[in-house]
Amino acid sequence: MRILKIVLIVLGVLIGLYLLISLFLSSTYDVSRTININSARRAVFVQVNDFRNWEAWSPWQAKDSTMVIRYSGDTEGEGASFSWTSDISKGGNQQIKKVIDMDTIYTTLNIEGEGAANGYWYFNNTGENRTEVTWGLRGDLPFFLRIMGLFMDGAIGPDYETGLSNLKYLVESQKSEFIERPVNTVEKDSIIYLSVRENVNMTRLADEGSALYARNYGKILLMLGKKADSVIAGTPFAIYHEWNEETRQADIEFCIPVDTTRIETEGEVNRRILSKSEGLEVDFYGPYSLVGQAHVLIEEYAKNNEVQLAPIGIEFYVTDPAEQPDTSKWLTKVYYPKL
Repeated sequence: MRILKIVLIVLGVLIGLYLLISLFLSSTYDVSRTININSARRAVFVQVNDFRNWEAWSPWQAKDSTMVIRYSGDTEGEGASFSWTSDISKGGNQQIKKVIDMDTIYTTLNIEGEGAANGYWYFNNTGENRTEVTWGLRGDLPFFLRIMGLFMDGAIGPDYETGLSNLKYLVESQKSEFIERPVNTVEKDSIIYLSVRENVNMTRLADEGSALYARNYGKILLMLGKKADSVIAGTPFAIYHEWNEETRQADIEFCIPVDTTRIETEGEVNRRILSKSEGLEVDFYGPYSLVGQAHVLIEEYAKNNEVQLAPIGIEFYVTDPAEQPDTSKWLTKVYYPKL
């Protein structure tokens, strides 16, 4: 009986001490890490602003091979979200709540059984092609769990350091670093072209990549046969009639320009004319996987300068990858006609 009393007294003292210490501990936590990346701010921003890009540098997916990511609706910008499940760790979800220009991204993180926390990213341009990036997480701690705040930095900080290091390596190792390329106003003459149009699921597009383009351009070349060299009048291009992040569908027309309308088409191949127009264009040098950055440039320019664009985007593939293996020298002209 005396031992029990001693145990209860010790336990009471420990609980009292724990409560006393908790009175002086913060009711919030804030963990962050900062890194300098030798790249233009936009190159870093686009890697963070689209959750699909996180798969390339996330510290957690590399640690947990059982993690399954699911996307619903938009994956980029305000409102974008994803969720995950895992056999060895807790599941959860994350959403982008607010984006302020290319300076700040605020997210909400929910982990099963742990409630919500607020994530944040700061992108500070510190010089030409140099960006200071801060990744942090802050949240509230219930009174009885305030002591956990003492361990949050050690629990979260190393993962954030790893993620930022991965992000730095990814961006800096890209042969085509995103620099502020000018948006030009240009005029395009009308183009006679042959095309194959296909509605493609974006997951399939990501999986097949260049094979999808090669297959559809191949259908046109196969139809032209031996007369291809004598009628082709320029570089291949693609017209993006729709890019719907909500339905994950893309409506793409694969096109090859020709110098005559006197061509009999067959099968999936159609002959069309792209009307003369004036629009906005960016010359992008780099791998096709990064061409989306040029689309972002044009869309932002149009928004900031109140330019009305037609609901299509066109990519002209000037460089032949078979002749130029260095992806940093691949030129893609991205063009949006004005309304």
